[in-house]
Amino acid sequence: LVMAAGFLLQFASAPAVVAPRRHPAVVGRASTIGGTPAVTDRTAVGTLSLPSLGIGTIAWNGKTEEDKARIAGVAAAAQARGLDFFDTAERYGASPLSLIPAALAGLGLPVDKSYLGGDCESNLAEWGRGATVATKFTPTPWRRQASDVVDAARGSCERLGVDSIDLYQLHMPDIIQPFRAFGVVDRKDEIYWDGLAEAYKSGLVRNVGVSNYGGALLERAQEHLARQGVPLVSNQIAFNLLCRREGSLATLEKGNELGVRTLAYYPLAMGLLTGKLAARNLRQAVLEKRVSPQRAADLCRYLEGGSGGTAGDIPRNGVLPLLEAVSDVAAARSKTPAQVALNWVMCKGAIPVGGASSVSQVEDNLGALGWRLEPSEVGQLDAAAD
Repeated sequence: LVMAAGFLLQFASAPAVVAPRRHPAVVGRASTIGGTPAVTDRTAVGTLSLPSLGIGTIAWNGKTEEDKARIAGVAAAAQARGLDFFDTAERYGASPLSLIPAALAGLGLPVDKSYLGGDCESNLAEWGRGATVATKFTPTPWRRQASDVVDAARGSCERLGVDSIDLYQLHMPDIIQPFRAFGVVDRKDEIYWDGLAEAYKSGLVRNVGVSNYGGALLERAQEHLARQGVPLVSNQIAFNLLCRREGSLATLEKGNELGVRTLAYYPLAMGLLTGKLAARNLRQAVLEKRVSPQRAADLCRYLEGGSGGTAGDIPRNGVLPLLEAVSDVAAARSKTPAQVALNWVMCKGAIPVGGASSVSQVEDNLGALGWRLEPSEVGQLDAAAD
């Protein structure tokens, strides 16, 4: 039982109890604010017309009134500038310890099975009013029927305060298999695909997508949904200049071949591609308990080189050669390194979905829209990334 709970800790949640405010879902809304490239630089995803750059909300779960006011200001600034596509998930903002009862419930024990997700969806009912919002269903061992997907979509609608979700995604393949070590694997991917189809046909969701799917599984999902007359419109994966050779580029290209749009999370590689991170600052942040030691150690290895941790073996000087190439292109374009890195993602055919914790970050992200790198510049960055 402890093993089952442990595998699921990262998806735990402690929901805020709020009364949702209902309002019509907005499909493909373009900002009426003039003078911003987000109005014209847009990409079709299913029935949606989205700015070619989205905003991820995994960190939009302010714990203090000051944090909440700051995030609300960021959301308002983004929408005022036409950046009106927010990506969230039912588990965003979750508390790690709260999923232990749910894990036990999944094994049939008599414990509370009430909603155990995060509070980002509830926050977006207020902060994201009028925006296009994508959210996600999390596969878990106790969700065993297509109706579980439908019920979860209905719950997300309630928390978001909408009648229909613009884009509903499976957060990942059904990889949480707590008894794999004992030879017991119970994959429910096809059941979840059926659930997506039911939610789509019932009108609870307007478009369906997946997340963290490789090319082969993406094709299977598309074929399965197509047999039921349901288009698969998106696949959200980690994609940036640093991880293009780790299967993500091949997955993106497969999506392009299938007509499935790629949404790219971590487009700035957790800040590494902004050129603003310094190892000494990361170590100081650990001392001040603003960054976890493991995360700081991994980022420092990327910056300086080294081995160990989740970063693997990084050559001496780390990503410095790539950062220099990005900075050179940025200087020639009168852009920031972050804007160049985001634009590179767009040039590959994906929509970058980056975080924004301040209005200044919104402004910087906005500068990635309305232009595209030349093929020679893309090639220069590709070569540096290799």
